[in-house]
Amino acid sequence: MSKYSSKSVWGATPAGSMHSRGANPGTKEFFENVLEKRSTSEMPWLFELVPFISFRGKRVLELGCGAGYDAYEFCRQGAEYVGIDIASENIERSKKHLSFYGYSPIILEADAEDLPFEDKSFDAVFSNGVLHHTPDILKSFREAYRVLKQNGEFWVILYHKNSIFYWISLFLVKHIFGKGYKEHSFKERLSMIEYTTSNELPLVNVYTRRILKRMLKSTGFAVESTWVRKLTKEDLPIIHIVDSLWQFIPQPLLDFVGKRFGWYVIAKARKKA
Repeated sequence: MSKYSSKSVWGATPAGSMHSRGANPGTKEFFENVLEKRSTSEMPWLFELVPFISFRGKRVLELGCGAGYDAYEFCRQGAEYVGIDIASENIERSKKHLSFYGYSPIILEADAEDLPFEDKSFDAVFSNGVLHHTPDILKSFREAYRVLKQNGEFWVILYHKNSIFYWISLFLVKHIFGKGYKEHSFKERLSMIEYTTSNELPLVNVYTRRILKRMLKSTGFAVESTWVRKLTKEDLPIIHIVDSLWQFIPQPLLDFVGKRFGWYVIAKARKKA
């Protein structure tokens, strides 16, 4: 088995688990704890950028539904939601989570690089923090393009290479000054940012805004907008003495800086008519 296995990692530990320790995945307590953390501190900007209500009545495919966090919002806003995930465990978790609120959408085990859907069958494709774990992201983009109807929207959120977290917190402080290079390659160091209870590491890639635009255009998409978001105190480097000062930085200032050097790069693209 490969040392890097996203399927095993996310099957053992769904995304968001570190925000709900003590509660079991599949329970309402777990789900609501993670939802609260995501909406108030981790990615409150998501609801400012993605107009979930605009998907009402539209057929939406999510690539990598995980435990059902964004699926909940799509269902709540009246979208005809379909989700896929590579980890079979997440299929049951997300179905159970959504059932607490009366939702029972189609959720299937599938690979974003080989989608089991007909051409031109969705109005929108959405993926949040998933495709940077895929071995061939361009293949995933081509598959998203294939299953979209003409003029359909593609929303994708990936890890941002030109971020404070990547270059300062991880590379300089942990890997170089902290001498992490003596024990791990930087690729391994990057994979270790993900919380997991498995014995394997997920594949983790990072992308600049320019590279993301280039990849989307190369697979046929017209790029309409890109953004950078997400900078919190937890993303700042842990440096002896200095890191105690981070608590005094107001979050609005971090949000401002995060619009250029945040940890996520987001794009909205459209299938050319």
